[in-house]
Amino acid sequence: MKHDPDLAIKPQSFFMLLEVTRSLKINSMEILLAVATKLGELLVDATVKQARYLFCFNNIVKELKDKETNLKEAQDGINEKVEEERQKHCAVVVEKDVEKWLADVVEEMADVRNLKAKIDEKKSCFNGWCPNWGFRYWMGRKASKETRKLSDLQDRGKFNTVALPKPLPSDKEMPIPRFFSSFETTESACNQITEALKKGSTKMVGLHGLGGVGKTTLAKFVGNQLRQQKIFDEVGIATVSQDPNIINVQSELAKSLGWVLDEVEEQERADRLRLMFSESKSSKILVILDDVWNELELETIGIPIGDRGNRCKILLTTRIQPVCDSMGCDTRIQLGVLKREEGLALLRKHAGIDVADSTLIDVSKRVAGECKGLPLAIKAVGSALRGKGFGEWKVALHKLKNAKLNTIEGIGKDDQDVYHCLKFSYDYLNGEDSRSCFLLCSLFPEDYEIYLEDLVGYAMALDWYQAESIEEARSLVSGTIKELKASSLLLDTGYDRYVKMHDIVRDVALWIGSVGKKYFTSKVGIGLAERAVEEGLEQYKGISMVGNKKEELPNGLAFSNLHILRLHNTEYDYKLEVPEHFFKEMPALKVVTIIGGVLSVKSLEFLINLQVLQLIRCEVSDPSFLGKLKRLQIIYLEKSPIEIPDELGDELSRLKLLYIDTGSISPITINKFPQLEEFYGLIKNWAVEEMSSEESYARCAESDSQPDGSVVCLPKDFSFPKLQRYDINKDDSDDCEIYRGIRSLYIKNNHPKATLVIFSALYPELENLYLNWVRGCQNIVPSIDERGLNELTICHVTDCKALECIMDASKSPHGKSGNPVMLSRLAELYMRGLPELKWIWKAPAQHVISLQSLTELSVSWCKNLTYIFTLSQARSLVQLKSLEVSHCKRLECIVEAKFDHNEREISVGDGNIILALPSLRKLRFKYLPELISFCSENYYSTWPALEELDLASCPKLTVNSTELEVNLQCLGEKLRILKVGECFLLSDTIPALLKHGLKNLEELGIRELGVQVIFQVEAIIAEGQENKLFPCLKTLYLYDLRELQVLYHEGPTHNFSLQSLTRFSVKGCTMLRRLFSSTLARNLLQLKELEIYNCRELEQIIDEDEDEDHLQPVCFPKLTSITVDSCPKLKHLFHISVAPSLQKLTHLWIEGNDELEEVFWHKDGAEVTDYNEIVMNELQGFRLLDLPNLTNFWPAGYQIPIPSAPNEDVHNCPRLRGNSEGDI
Repeated sequence: MKHDPDLAIKPQSFFMLLEVTRSLKINSMEILLAVATKLGELLVDATVKQARYLFCFNNIVKELKDKETNLKEAQDGINEKVEEERQKHCAVVVEKDVEKWLADVVEEMADVRNLKAKIDEKKSCFNGWCPNWGFRYWMGRKASKETRKLSDLQDRGKFNTVALPKPLPSDKEMPIPRFFSSFETTESACNQITEALKKGSTKMVGLHGLGGVGKTTLAKFVGNQLRQQKIFDEVGIATVSQDPNIINVQSELAKSLGWVLDEVEEQERADRLRLMFSESKSSKILVILDDVWNELELETIGIPIGDRGNRCKILLTTRIQPVCDSMGCDTRIQLGVLKREEGLALLRKHAGIDVADSTLIDVSKRVAGECKGLPLAIKAVGSALRGKGFGEWKVALHKLKNAKLNTIEGIGKDDQDVYHCLKFSYDYLNGEDSRSCFLLCSLFPEDYEIYLEDLVGYAMALDWYQAESIEEARSLVSGTIKELKASSLLLDTGYDRYVKMHDIVRDVALWIGSVGKKYFTSKVGIGLAERAVEEGLEQYKGISMVGNKKEELPNGLAFSNLHILRLHNTEYDYKLEVPEHFFKEMPALKVVTIIGGVLSVKSLEFLINLQVLQLIRCEVSDPSFLGKLKRLQIIYLEKSPIEIPDELGDELSRLKLLYIDTGSISPITINKFPQLEEFYGLIKNWAVEEMSSEESYARCAESDSQPDGSVVCLPKDFSFPKLQRYDINKDDSDDCEIYRGIRSLYIKNNHPKATLVIFSALYPELENLYLNWVRGCQNIVPSIDERGLNELTICHVTDCKALECIMDASKSPHGKSGNPVMLSRLAELYMRGLPELKWIWKAPAQHVISLQSLTELSVSWCKNLTYIFTLSQARSLVQLKSLEVSHCKRLECIVEAKFDHNEREISVGDGNIILALPSLRKLRFKYLPELISFCSENYYSTWPALEELDLASCPKLTVNSTELEVNLQCLGEKLRILKVGECFLLSDTIPALLKHGLKNLEELGIRELGVQVIFQVEAIIAEGQENKLFPCLKTLYLYDLRELQVLYHEGPTHNFSLQSLTRFSVKGCTMLRRLFSSTLARNLLQLKELEIYNCRELEQIIDEDEDEDHLQPVCFPKLTSITVDSCPKLKHLFHISVAPSLQKLTHLWIEGNDELEEVFWHKDGAEVTDYNEIVMNELQGFRLLDLPNLTNFWPAGYQIPIPSAPNEDVHNCPRLRGNSEGDI
């Protein structure tokens, strides 16, 4: 029997006692007594522990099974939470610690299953008689260890959040205004900024210059360039402005970096941001702080400076050079105005002047000169004169010259020129509506992202276009916005349906508005109550007040000319108090927007002309008084909980748009609004009764629906009104997200007597359909709409237990006439938890189900589904980009050809038939125990654009040689991710694929496959494909490869290099003796994470070759995490020469390696080298567990302290001693 260190009394314990007693000068009897006592304790402890494996074996196994059950329940709970988040947000990102925990659970569960199988097999051999004591001991010991692992996993499985909404891509380029040119002036500043930020010592760079000189544009341009050049991994941006709102700055910064901030309090958000910066995998982050006016405390935002090796740097822009000094900028760079010839070139670009047009040469030079080299002024003037003739250019020059004679009161001398140029551009706008829209945009706060739908509402209320409908007004507003952007008076934000104003353009708009007594906006920090009583405000038509103080507005303000009022409270901690008679003297008001207020709707009853009411983050009472506002066309209630009274439908006859995201409304009430065009919000649960309308309404009146009022009873002939646009949610939660401008229907957990037929008027133009826990529905077409849902683009169907078919046209009346095309616009289909689903689409031959627009298909947990497409349907999948299928236990193939034998076949030489999927980029098949092939019969598929192939637990799946051969070339060029696990019949296919090399492969994962070698380097070189030797591979997972012997066979003629590898994890590869050759190890300069688990035969991590002493040592400069667990033959980890390079190491975890003697070693007899440069200051987690033979951390003779860390755990390492006095 193998020696077990647990059974032995450790000699070092004996000598330790002797040393202690000698130092205390205890007499000989006391020494003997102390030694005897300690020996007795050790003997008893060791004996009890080992005896338990023998005599409590059944209890140990039972405890193992109990822990397994508990962990399975915890795993199911976490998976359910993840799915709940996915239902809420559709696209989510699972937290990395949750993802790792789930993966670890799967790994551990597999190990436990294997162990239980061995135990059961051995038990059956003896039939309970004559227990095998050796077997009991080893299995009991193993079971105890697995039980501890299960307990550890259970303890780790407690998470506050499991998943977050999928953020916007952070690698999206920041939008740069069109016609951006890099002139000598800007190029010089650009180079200075770039060089400064490249310096390791630089923390902050300041860019200063006049307003309108192009600082923001240049900063964005530099940010985009530095990210493209990989100098920074991420670039975030936030606008600070003259009156900074820290919460908005935090939100903008997080959004630009692709992060999500859920916290509300400013300090909590700052703490979260700091944590995100510290835990971000991006090694270098550039933060652009735009338009800084005063010294800013970066800590209050949550931006770390100088942390993480100075990997977070700041680029700030400001008009005020001393701000650069007060902020402590390491480098200050001035951006000057354009030179004369540069300004002229920019003007000609924006004006569209042909260089050959000699008539405009002279006048354009003079106009450019009036713009004083300011890009903002040049763009505005040039855009206004685009397409104009010589005469209009002369008039423009005259106006610009004369404007200079008028000094603008209150405006600095440096800004006068740009003001006059922007005023000129405003005057050249086409029509009063465009000018009104421009001025109206100034009512929004500085650097605010203006939602175009807000402008649509204002256009309706002010009757700019005399539009008949909301849709018509939306179209006309879009045209106006396009003109304003073309005139350089509005800017893109990078997000659809939003625009913003340059701060100087906004200042000019406010100046123009104040001169004409049209619009007025207050600044943050000045009390709303204080500004509301200022003299002269009663003359304005539009007033916007922004405040951040707790206050109550005054009563009795006489604003008789006021048409638009915006009250914006920027604080979340308290609400703005709106008194009952505040609006009494404002009879002309047409638009009221209140953000962050407390009010009674009764206070609005005086506003007989009110047409748009917008309440955001408001506490609202007395909603019945809405009925007094007879002219209302738009009601917008965002995060302002309110129950819409049923009688409101009879009173608001002009209502055209209703948005309500945190209250609800009865379907009956909606049906009463005669002019309603658009509805976005939650409707109450309903049930349809077998009775007439009169009977049903009477019954509802008597019983008030259900006792709790939660269900509204509808007559059997009830029909939802036909709407032009809608986003209808039937959900019993208040956290659904509502998006305007689409036609969406979301039904969840409907009442047993509910029917989806009530929405029949909406189906012909329905774009997005979400069904969850819908009862009693066997199909969507024709049960929901027999016409085919031909406008449907997105369809999500989950947990509908009775659903047998998505679209069943087999009994449709359309079968008798023509050849209708169905689902031709469907782009995204997601199906989950449909246990009775047998077909996705079912139709006779005369029907054409064209899936020509389908780009994404996901099918999971549909246990009765045997195939997905017929051949004719599959041939229409020209746009399909993503196909994911999992947990469908009866699925045999993806494409079933036997129903299409009459169709024309495209043959190849060997008689097989091709099915091309030209756009497919992602293919994932998981947990499909009966899946045999992609196509049935003699068909095979091609995927020329495939980038990700993920196959897991498909034990019967095969790929024929022809299919592999025709796909090899494309996969070799395009494939980025390859993951294969428990697909036992692919043991030859995957090596054959890897044999040809994959030059763009970034991630490779192989699990439970019969392979002996991973990289067949010789074969790739023999084919002359050295460039395909996996140059881009970043992540490598090798799990449970029982036959794997080497990663690759090293030969004399080549130097195999995984130079991009950042993460390597190997588990359960029981025949692997050495991990890396020394040659390969020297090239792993990008490696960050190394994990080695349960490799029973592993003897060396790096194959140390004595003949290579003269070569450079192995170096891991970026390695942050090392885990080595359950490798019983490993005697050491690395040579001592590796240690100095581990300066970025944060986690070191070594456990259960029975023969490990030293963590770092050197050869016997080698000279001890002075390694004073060995430092591990970044170490956060340090764990040494169950290492019975570990004697030294460093080699003997090296006087270096054992590293310490905040999270340190050294346990059951009885022979370990410090490398210098006092270390252990």
